[in-house]
Amino acid sequence: MGDTITVLKDGEKVRVRFYGIDAPEKKQEYGIKSLDVLKKMIDGKIVEIDVKDKDQYSRVVGEVYYNGKNVNLYMLETGNAWWYKQYSKKNLEFAAAEEKAKLEGLGLWKEKNPTPPWEFRKKNKK
Repeated sequence: MGDTITVLKDGEKVRVRFYGIDAPEKKQEYGIKSLDVLKKMIDGKIVEIDVKDKDQYSRVVGEVYYNGKNVNLYMLETGNAWWYKQYSKKNLEFAAAEEKAKLEGLGLWKEKNPTPPWEFRKKNKK
């Protein structure tokens, strides 16, 4: 939820998956809150995308910037997403942001043992 957006580029809708983060799912605890934080920051605004790749669902994968601020990093810093190590192992800035949010008990890290979205999806797969 808080890790995928739709943007308009040249009049066409483009799905963008945030590189290096994984946010809680809509039906998961903290999912709506995470999405609300993202919406408050960028909904209806002009963003820049640093494209890294395309994923298996044909979504653009990239880092999203609003007013020069890295939104992916912001979601980690505020405890609204997990660092998605599997896809960004070398991103030490993301690792540090997640660790700091954990230590400060921000966002989803207020919970003692929050369930990562990849585990939630696996458990709820039909």
